[in-house]
Amino acid sequence: MSFHWLILLAAIAVELAATSALKAFVAAPVLVAVLPLVLIGLSFALLSVALRVIPMAVAYAVWEGLGIVGIALIGHAFFAEHLTVSRILALALIIGGIVLLERGVGHDADHVASKEDERRLV
Repeated sequence: MSFHWLILLAAIAVELAATSALKAFVAAPVLVAVLPLVLIGLSFALLSVALRVIPMAVAYAVWEGLGIVGIALIGHAFFAEHLTVSRILALALIIGGIVLLERGVGHDADHVASKEDERRLV
């Protein structure tokens, strides 16, 4: 796994912490409530580093998709939010979409390379 993918995973982890903190700090004093905002900023900063190498559509889909799945699991585990069968199916579809999108990136690069080779031959 490359450095930029690890940075993207770190951005997701920080985003999960920020969103969980938003829920946990609903009634907290204003100074404590600033922490989730700082974490969200850090998450965006990490995402911007990952975007230097990972295509935007893939990075954002992975960041957002795994964030949704992760926060659903955190909500279930720590905040007694229910996961119904339809919600679990929806989360599985999100993961499936991310995998399909990521898989398509490699094929696009191959397609572009073959088109460039064709142009050189003409």
